[in-house]
Amino acid sequence: MFAEFLTLFQLFLLCLTSLLLHIGSSNPNVSSPGDYLANEGIGTSFLVFVAPKIGQLHIWASTLYQALYLFFRVFLPAFISIFYPQISTSTDPLPFNSMSMIGYTFMIVGGFGRIWCYRTLGAFFTFELTIRNKHKLIQTGPYAYVRHPSYTFLLVLLWGFLLVHRRLANLFPNQAWIQTLLSPLGILVILFSVILVIARRIIMEEKELATKFGSEWTQYASKRKRFIPKII
Repeated sequence: MFAEFLTLFQLFLLCLTSLLLHIGSSNPNVSSPGDYLANEGIGTSFLVFVAPKIGQLHIWASTLYQALYLFFRVFLPAFISIFYPQISTSTDPLPFNSMSMIGYTFMIVGGFGRIWCYRTLGAFFTFELTIRNKHKLIQTGPYAYVRHPSYTFLLVLLWGFLLVHRRLANLFPNQAWIQTLLSPLGILVILFSVILVIARRIIMEEKELATKFGSEWTQYASKRKRFIPKII
């Protein structure tokens, strides 16, 4: 009975955290006519509009495949051998262990953190590098502590996602490309690639903010770290 409860609880966490990741990777606002859009170079449109959609498609495909397994495990165990014939019944491919719990925790913190940033910036939060006509330098909420909290929460959210969804490899034991992609090395490559994109974006953002707000930005930035208060 307790094992079934844990499975259902994990099913709930899996769906909740995937929803948070979907929200956290969705553009809350679009630019308006008259806004200043910085030239971010080739590939910006792909990163802003296409890449998040592709990512969300993969997120929900992974989520639904795992969720179906968890559902069958509680209510229709006989169906596992039909829909998941490649899985050994002697092992649990989706263990609810310390690693997955850390992953779920990171996703919850990162997801709600991103929503906090969305709500704090309001109309000023866009995926495009946008300066609106009546733009303000927001210094409240998470922005009272660091300059780029949305990226901090995004990385926490992504890290948690990879910790949870790397178990997808257990459902495809014979697929070499999935095993490679979700291996520790594959996960590090994914994280490093995202960090490089974010680092480039931050340089451009801060340049535009310094141009727009001048000494106000300089004073604000001098008192706050970029990602983690007092550290980095």
